[in-house]
Amino acid sequence: MAAATAAFTTALGAQSQWIAEGPQRGLPSPTAAWRPYDEDLAHPANRIFAAAFLVELVPAEVGLALPAEAENAARHGADARHFGKRPGEERDRRLFGGDGLQLPRESFPEAESKALLAALDGLRGEPLEAMRKTTFACVRLQNDILRLARRLLDTDANPELLAPLLDAARRLALPRSQLLDSGLATFAPTDLADVEPTIDPSRLVEVERRSTRLFDAEHTLLWSRVFFDWPEGKGRAFAEELAAIAAGSAPSVPAGARAILVQGIVALDDRGAPCATPLAIDVRLQQFVGVTDPAAAKATTTRDGVDFRVFWLARETLRTKGGRVSLRDFREVGDDDQVLFRDYGTLKHTTVGAQCTLCHRVSGTPEPELAGFPLLRKTAQSRVASSPTARLELAEREFVKFLATLASAAKRDSVTTR
Repeated sequence: MAAATAAFTTALGAQSQWIAEGPQRGLPSPTAAWRPYDEDLAHPANRIFAAAFLVELVPAEVGLALPAEAENAARHGADARHFGKRPGEERDRRLFGGDGLQLPRESFPEAESKALLAALDGLRGEPLEAMRKTTFACVRLQNDILRLARRLLDTDANPELLAPLLDAARRLALPRSQLLDSGLATFAPTDLADVEPTIDPSRLVEVERRSTRLFDAEHTLLWSRVFFDWPEGKGRAFAEELAAIAAGSAPSVPAGARAILVQGIVALDDRGAPCATPLAIDVRLQQFVGVTDPAAAKATTTRDGVDFRVFWLARETLRTKGGRVSLRDFREVGDDDQVLFRDYGTLKHTTVGAQCTLCHRVSGTPEPELAGFPLLRKTAQSRVASSPTARLELAEREFVKFLATLASAAKRDSVTTR
């Protein structure tokens, strides 16, 4: 009973951190207390997290899918709800981020830069030793720190922070053997039955493909794997379909086809090398429902036949559950939940459903035959995976490029800021 009560309390706490209803549904609550790494709000790790992932700002763009933009969207036609946007204004200032996936921070004013430097410097001695006793915490916090460094490289901001960020990441680095421990795994294909019982894990086929920037570990610091669940008895078998696409045929996607995207952390080990850990933090299920039934198609995420379910793993969940985590412990993010995205280089406040629709719609696109699966383009060069580790090894090679860029910038800027 005590364990059940604790789990229930944890669930309630997670829910109260997010605005559940209303015109700002899905955004972090301004009154929430965020304790991703330690119960003490003032712990250096929590302060580092807050500096990067809790930011009040004016977004560069505002999507017309937001409830407050309904009237504006109506004036611009049916497609505007998902694809329309306007420039952000002061009235759009909100608190963005939270214990999810998207990083809202672009740069730091001088006072906040100094506060972050103090938090990074505080990650030494006893606080650091305590963190290093928990592999999950070390890996996730190091990823937060390196992602922040990646963002500052991208925005060409705060060069004074690059060397301290890299140094903190190195202090959190663990041996490769520890990073590859199976106990660090937070997802297995068999977990899918907990959220979608109609998926048979034995039917899943992993694919390799040519990654876009959105899934390149040099920029995301994450590995990504995609599994297909291809209906049997509806046209060509999946491997035959991929071969036909490679030979120049247009895709023929049966209703019911699914793709499962899984992303996890590439860490920096104690020898300075990348390590694709089994710590997954992002799982997305995509299904082509079909277009023959207009009512069913309209009820999907894209409003034209493609459905999504998105699951993100919270840091606080890892802490409170002691790492005993599977997909059922991930937070499901709804179609109408709002997030500040930066997928295409600018901060855009919109809904999860609208963002998914940009790349995965069936209508209003020159390639309806893809049925919302961009990796079925011939140029994606999709093929059945040669091994379960192929994408992990690719991510490690991509991550090396990031490390070289960061080390060079940190060395250069530490000299110029002395």
